[in-house]
Parts: sequence; C-alpha cells; structure tokens
Amino acid sequence: MKLRILIASVLSLVAAGFMRAAPSDPAGMVVHEWGTFLAMNGSDGISLDGMYHEEHALPPFVHARSKDQLHLPMSLIKGETPVIYFYTRQPSRVQVDVDFPTGLWTQWYPQATTVSPGIVQVGSPLRTRDGRISWNVDVWPASSGPANSGPANSEPANSESANSEWARVPPTNADALWNHARDVDAGYVSTVTAPGVAREWERFIFYRGLGEAPLPIQARVAGGNLTATTTEPDGVRHLFVVRIENGRGTFSYAPALTTQEGLSQSIPTMDGALPLDQFVERVSDAVAQRLTESGLYAKEARAMVNTWKTSYFKTDGVRLLFVLPQSWTDRFIPMRITPRPAQLVRVMVGRVELLSEERERRAETAISGLASPDPGVRERAFETLRAEGRYVEPIVRRAAQTSPDEQVRTLARRLLLTDFVTELRTTFTDATTGERVSTDPVHIQAQLASLLRDVGLTAEAKQEGEAALVKLTRMAPPTMSDHLSREKFRSLARAHEGAGHDAEALAWYGKFVEFGSQVAGASRGCASSCHSTIGPRDATFFRDWYAGQKFGEYAVKTGEAQRLIAAHETVLSATPDSLASRLSLAYLYDATGDTRRAAAIWSRLAPK
Repeated sequence: MKLRILIASVLSLVAAGFMRAAPSDPAGMVVHEWGTFLAMNGSDGISLDGMYHEEHALPPFVHARSKDQLHLPMSLIKGETPVIYFYTRQPSRVQVDVDFPTGLWTQWYPQATTVSPGIVQVGSPLRTRDGRISWNVDVWPASSGPANSGPANSEPANSESANSEWARVPPTNADALWNHARDVDAGYVSTVTAPGVAREWERFIFYRGLGEAPLPIQARVAGGNLTATTTEPDGVRHLFVVRIENGRGTFSYAPALTTQEGLSQSIPTMDGALPLDQFVERVSDAVAQRLTESGLYAKEARAMVNTWKTSYFKTDGVRLLFVLPQSWTDRFIPMRITPRPAQLVRVMVGRVELLSEERERRAETAISGLASPDPGVRERAFETLRAEGRYVEPIVRRAAQTSPDEQVRTLARRLLLTDFVTELRTTFTDATTGERVSTDPVHIQAQLASLLRDVGLTAEAKQEGEAALVKLTRMAPPTMSDHLSREKFRSLARAHEGAGHDAEALAWYGKFVEFGSQVAGASRGCASSCHSTIGPRDATFFRDWYAGQKFGEYAVKTGEAQRLIAAHETVLSATPDSLASRLSLAYLYDATGDTRRAAAIWSRLAPK
C-alpha cells in the first residue's frame, strides 16, 4: 500500500509539470462540504422515480458522463451540487475519494482521475450502484490567491512552480449561480490528470449524482397535514416546511425528528404568507442560521442558500427541507481524504418535494385534458403539466400507476415515451440565474402540437399545429446567425409535425440541426469565456438530442433518408469539416440502422 501511494505521488508530480512538491502532511487543514439530496414523494409518502432532471444548466466547463448516462428513470434521489472546500495555511497535495454505493456520480469539476463504474445492467430495468470518483488535487491557501498576490496569472506565494496558469478559475457570467459557491474564504484547488494537459482551477471540488436508495425520512401530505417519520438512528435536524403559491410564501420550523418522536403538523396556511421577496429574505436567513449551527462557516451557509434560493424558496409547491446528520452522509457517500485533514465537516440538506392528493388530481385532470376537443382546455392542461418543470416525469409516472381512470393511465404511459417528459431539462428557467423565464405562447402551442401527435391525438395535434403556424408565419423568419432563432426553428418544426406536414417538419428539423451545429462550432472555435450558455454545445448533447432524432425519424417516414445521406456525403467529400453534414449523417445513419457508420461519427465528435 505504501509503495502504491509513493508511486501515485511521483506520477502526480510528473503530471503537474515538475511542480514543487507540496507537503505530504496538510497540517491543520480543515475541509467543509455542503450539498442537497432531492427526492419527491407521492401523497402516500412513497418516493417517486424519474428524479434525474436538471433544474438549470451547469457551466459548459463542467465534466459529465454521456447524456444517455444522465437519463436514468429509476433514480429516486438526485445528489445536487455537493461542493468541497479546503482551508489550509500551506500548499498541500491530497487525494479525495467519494463512493456512492447505491448510486452513480454523473458530473464533476475539476477533472477527476477516476470516475467509475460504467452503466451496469443489474436485472431489469437499468440500475446504478457502486459509484466512485477520485481526485488528486493541489490545495493552496486563499492568502496566496490572486486577490492577495497580483494578477490572476501570477504565481502562488513562495511557489517555485513553472506553471503560469495560477488560479485561473474558469470564467462564468456575472450572475451565474455557480459564482455563489466561490464567495467563500476557502483556498484554491487545482488538478492535472496527464502530462501536457492544462490545469483546472477552482475554489472547491464539485460533483453531482443519481441514486436508487431513498432518503432516510418518510413524509406525506394528506388533508392539509404533514406527517413525517425517520429510521435514521441519529435523526434529522432543522426541519423547514416551505409552502409557495402565486407569488407568496410561508414556512414553519421544527428543531428535530427522531426515531422516537415523529412530526405531525398542519401545512402552513397562506393566511399569513408574505410577498415573495420578503418571504425569501426571511426564510433564507433562517436556513442559513441553521446551516451555520450545523457546522458550516457563515459564508458557506450563505453560498448554499444563494445557490438554491430560486429552487428552494421561489418555486411553487410544498417541500420539506432538513439537515442530515453527518453519520448518514458518511455511510451514504463515504469520503476519504489522504492524508487525513485535521477536521472534516459535511452538511447535507435533504429536500423532499411533497405531492398532495390535490396536486395529483390536478395532474390527472391535465393529462385527461390533453384529449379534449376544446383548444382552450387542451392548452390550459398542457400549461399545467409544463409548469411542473423537472417534476413532470415523476408526476406522470405516478398517474400512470395510480389513476383510477384508464384513459389517464393510457395517456400517461404514452407521455412517458415523449421528449416533452424525458428531456433532461424540462423546466423553463434561465440557464444562468435559475429564474423562471417567460415564453411566447406560440412556442408553447407548437410544443403542444408536437406532443399531441406523439401521443396519438392526431386531430387535436393538427388543430394546434395549424393555429401555431398561422402565428409563426407572421413573425420574422429565423436566421442562422441569431442565437435567439432557436425558438423559431424549433417551433416551426414542431408546428408542422403536429399539423401532419411531414415533409415540412423534416425540412425544419434539418435546419434546426444545422443551426445547432453552428452553435457548437462557435463554442469549439473560441476560448472558454465565449461558450454559449444556451443550446447544444458538444457531442455529449447532440447524440441524444431530440431534434436530431426527429430529423432522422422524418427522413425515414418521408422516404427521403437515402437522398439526404447521399447529399450530405457529397458535402463532406468536398468540405470534410462540415459539422452540419457530419451531424446530419450521424442522425440519418442511426435512423436507417447503419449503426457502424453512426458510431464512427459520434466517436470522432466526442470530446477528448
């Protein structure tokens, strides 16, 4: 074991470009971590699966598994934004390992040395387990950072390193949610995974995952009352019941939940609810105070609250927030830091979204309403489902299992096969700030038209599609040079699809693929500071992109696949760097069953 550690240390030195060796003993190092584990419970208190959806996009520099490995319907919980901070008086080198026995790590930054395993099949359906992620990181005191030692590319204090990329944390938009986690007094971390590979810097280690084991709490809402119990030997602390409706919010607090004493109380009424701005300020302060009492530094607690403020305190619904004991965290996602720090504090917040019977009935009514002959009913029904955002899949799954109405169960099962439900990001929130954004009603109508066609309601789909096209054709046509045109490309394709205009749908999906390739091409051709925060960026996104799959589907449906294949192959022979033709061919090969040639393209496009 000692020999392996010695070899690993030597290799790490080489990978760092012969950087001056950091001390092997991080004397006095303190490590703090915070994060959220999210679950959703039905009105019977049972945790629902399908909890893999993203609430907002991560910065483009974050590393991730391929998109198909982020799409795991059997997930009961989502481990969101654990971040690890290091406080040290001297430069140090440490190894960090985090296991996930009942889950899989899916996203991380900076680059890890190990992320395992691959997706494994354990019976049926697909399940994940035995996750592990490891980093070899150099840790630097905050006092040697750019704020105290000159420009961002200067050397750390007392360093003999030849590395000129000191503390160059990747740029983000000024109002990016990611920035909140940087607003602390922690040191800097940097990693390098191979000789010649640029270092990656941050003020923390970030990672995220999906798990198949539920949180150690059973909670349900029925008749306006909340009941909760736990089997966790150490109990859970600092429970907040949060209720937000129509721009107002309220909350209640309980200090603890133990195995001996459960929680039973009324859901806070809206009678004393505050306007959202006042509510957010009050509840943010209350939660930050309890996080500090649980072991976080004040800036860390505020960073966590600010990161999740929109999701915790501005999104309609009833949710239960609570602090998990570190004993649970250490069992659930064991962490090893070598050499061992002087102190390790891990504060995880459990978050349970609580479905009431009323909310379940409202969702069932909306599913049924999609089949209404009345356009107004259909559109209100769709908006109800759309407003559920990232939770639409678990809610539809529950309806498919428990609704007493056979038509609802049938429609719900069909919905579960549509990209409206299965897209990783089903919310309509700004990718940078997390705030909900408004969408032109015509784009919503076009999406509804496509969805109705997908679930077999062709007459209703045609009516919605034709109506949307009337409005879309009055708008300025989309252009390849305007990134805002994505909405129009997408809506024109969806509206034609819903209206049953298969040839036109093919044409517009083809144009949307070309537009997407230009966004990705622009990202490839510039520094990290000009990465787009909207739209597709790389092959990880593109391979599972519904628009490309629709392009291939309609090429086959209209009998145009072979002609389009020949046309794009001709373009590639003359212009080998045409990303649009390469992507189009990948979708066309996949759609026509030529998996060998499709795989060759995806392999070439995959990030190195």
